[in-house]
Amino acid sequence: MTILNNQSVTIDTTVPAITIGQIMLSADRRSTKEKPLTDAERIRRAVLPANHWGELATTINGERNQSLTDVLRIAMQTIASDRLRDTLAADPMSKTIALADYTVPALLAWNAETASGRGSITFTRDQIETWYWGKADEGHMCATAAALHTKWEDAGKSASQIDTLHQFVANRFAATAAKNHGLKDAADAAKLTALIDAADLDGKDASLMVELLGRLEHISKALTAKAAEATISMDDL
Repeated sequence: MTILNNQSVTIDTTVPAITIGQIMLSADRRSTKEKPLTDAERIRRAVLPANHWGELATTINGERNQSLTDVLRIAMQTIASDRLRDTLAADPMSKTIALADYTVPALLAWNAETASGRGSITFTRDQIETWYWGKADEGHMCATAAALHTKWEDAGKSASQIDTLHQFVANRFAATAAKNHGLKDAADAAKLTALIDAADLDGKDASLMVELLGRLEHISKALTAKAAEATISMDDL
């Protein structure tokens, strides 16, 4: 763990050593037969400084209860790890987290907000990436990626340009597995929806596509509602 200017800590790709009072967060990825990962690719840890949460204490009938306090601390650690996982789902290249986002009040607020909006997220970033790029033993991408590849080739894009475009599109789809999906307006969600090839809706990943389409619809509705709340015109005066 490295603390930067007392404002952020690094996200480590090795298991860090911790001292008494420090809080380790884990957002490790799973290594599978279809998608094997090295330890450096799999491990994602962050360590909060000792006393970052102050003194957590609980009482029963006015008396302090250490067992309940331990449960509370574990619950807070789980929420913090979930937030780290969500951050990496939105941006896998993240190298640090802001300590201000991991205080007890900030985590409780994030958890409450997430609980109301996360119901539509039923898949992981890894699932979307595996769908888009294809499994290692299959050797081919999904119908959506294949159709886009042909489109870009027909448009005269170079191999490097096509690779960059694939990386961009795959990341945009995968980011929908996070609360902070990065889409700015409903039109962005509509564009992603339009990219999904019909063949993927009728193949082995059909159920995942239904979940992805549902997530994009949820995002679109949420962004439309947010835009409506923020829009003020002369008619409102």
